[in-house]
Amino acid sequence: MTGTGHLAAGRDYIENMNVTNIAFILMTKPKENLDARAIVNERFFKHRFKLKVNKEVRKKLICFQNSHGFTDSQIGELYYSDFIHIRHNKLNIKSPQPTLYAGYSLVALATACFILLVIAFILTPHLSTVAGFTLLNSACVYVLLMWLIDKACLQPSRLLRYNHIYRQITY
Repeated sequence: MTGTGHLAAGRDYIENMNVTNIAFILMTKPKENLDARAIVNERFFKHRFKLKVNKEVRKKLICFQNSHGFTDSQIGELYYSDFIHIRHNKLNIKSPQPTLYAGYSLVALATACFILLVIAFILTPHLSTVAGFTLLNSACVYVLLMWLIDKACLQPSRLLRYNHIYRQITY
């Protein structure tokens, strides 16, 4: 009807935001909503934490995250560096001390080997380009090894210690 002042789309029009993009939901929804969705929806949990577990372990993992203030990426980092163990619906958080000591021991051992290599290079009476390339390659391997030790041993251990986790925890 024309001229009555009604709009054609004004009557049974309901705006419904049906968002199916998980990344958009992760950016816009509050954390409580994300936690509830992650417990119920396994695919949402997998996209959020990058791991697949059953519903009971999902509840325990989110409880652990909320009680200690970890981010989603930190939970994934702890899981992939083997500090979070999931077995038979139990969630075990490993103590950081042994891994931290092992990491510092590996740093000391690799540094001592690299220093001995540099000393051997300096004390060589005939310096050649092959020896220089060998030292350069060894320096690259040393830097890569230090990064790997830091990423696998030291960072997760520091993360747990900063959150005051010094012993094993079982949920």
